[in-house]
Amino acid sequence: MAQKPVTLIVSDLHMGDGGRGDDFVDDNNQFATFVRQQAQTDRGRRGEIELIINGDFLEFVQVLPERYTLNSPDYWCSEEESLDKLDCILAGHPEAFKALVEFQAPGNIVTIFPGNHDIDLHWTAVQDRLRSVAGNVNIELGEHTYTRYGGKLHISHGHLFPSIDPVNGFKNWRHPILRLPDDNAPPRLEMCTGTLFVVRFVNPLEEKYPFVDNVHPQTELVRILLREDRWGLRTVGWLGARFILQHFGASLSAGSRDDIGPELLGAIQGDPFFREKIAELCRDLLGRPDMTEASVSKQFGSEEQLAELLEMLLKADGSLTRWTDIIEIAKPAVNAAGGGSGSTLSLHDASRIDVRAECLTIARNIWKVHADIVVLGHTHLHQEIEENGCRYYNPGSWTRYIEEPSDLTLADLEDDNSYPYELNYVQIEDDGGTIRSKLVCFDRQTTSAAGAA
Repeated sequence: MAQKPVTLIVSDLHMGDGGRGDDFVDDNNQFATFVRQQAQTDRGRRGEIELIINGDFLEFVQVLPERYTLNSPDYWCSEEESLDKLDCILAGHPEAFKALVEFQAPGNIVTIFPGNHDIDLHWTAVQDRLRSVAGNVNIELGEHTYTRYGGKLHISHGHLFPSIDPVNGFKNWRHPILRLPDDNAPPRLEMCTGTLFVVRFVNPLEEKYPFVDNVHPQTELVRILLREDRWGLRTVGWLGARFILQHFGASLSAGSRDDIGPELLGAIQGDPFFREKIAELCRDLLGRPDMTEASVSKQFGSEEQLAELLEMLLKADGSLTRWTDIIEIAKPAVNAAGGGSGSTLSLHDASRIDVRAECLTIARNIWKVHADIVVLGHTHLHQEIEENGCRYYNPGSWTRYIEEPSDLTLADLEDDNSYPYELNYVQIEDDGGTIRSKLVCFDRQTTSAAGAA
């Protein structure tokens, strides 16, 4: 592929199905407008531009969540499941894909680097279907970083750097299509821990709280839930904290006690009314007609069994209302001093990463090799830094964002339109051997909301 004199880089569009809960900012066809404007520049008309979409272009993880039913910690979608998800995305944003076709007509190139949310682009059938609608896009796979201009420009989505994100890496990024132990089962993509967290805890919450997936890092969602007054919602936080402890390696805060699990188990053993309500949920939401009040205490006698049940209920009742209301029955009585039965799971502040600082460290390490310009994505936080003649950029995301989620409540996440966005791209030009670069804001909305920066 011939190097174009102009390279434009966007990142993290998270393009969904176009419905409620789609985080991609496209209410006024912003992306299609951006692409068409670039196509109408002098260099665009001459076919001298490469548009690079640096990871998480397509939101496979959250689109059509019911299509993925395996719920495995090891395996993500089959090719057929990924195709169904892609069809929803293609149908949701026809103008965006039409604009990409028009952009390529004079010889411009569209290149896509997969990220952790669109690893599904590794499927051949997914690539073919995408090209049938978006034109002959170039899809580059399996690399940690990609280079342009003889290595002077290094580009990486960023999810494979453990110092930035320890939960969205892949063991088999070059070859993530895996065979299952059952020879008759279709191959599946590798599941990363971050995607599993979204599948189990974020997607079920999104129906009522559409902005819940924009909280970064993902572990902040657990903190938000554990701060809630309602026992049922704190129970969801308890499930998330258990998951994080098991998969992410985060540790408990010093002196904290896990009281939610024992309280729920105690209610199951000691309250027949609560047992009957749990049995009713199992019958109605999980299709378990055999479940009775008497069998509940036998089948859910450990925290592991209880957590598995509650996760299934969370997935089955996206409104959260019915099963969390029933969990409220098990809420311990408040003592005379005004306190509850004890503290609950929480996470060390040490588990939080200074993402901006880590990204800059990575850029500095790459500069030392031979790159003049480094572009990362993934964090949704835009950055522009120059040091000693070298530049580092992160264009951020084409979604609304929250930069400081520490004071958020679940109620704050019900209205996603109240949060700001800034739609940026990085522009690099080769001017006779001199590489010039800049971060450009295509569009922004500065409306603030509680907890938003």
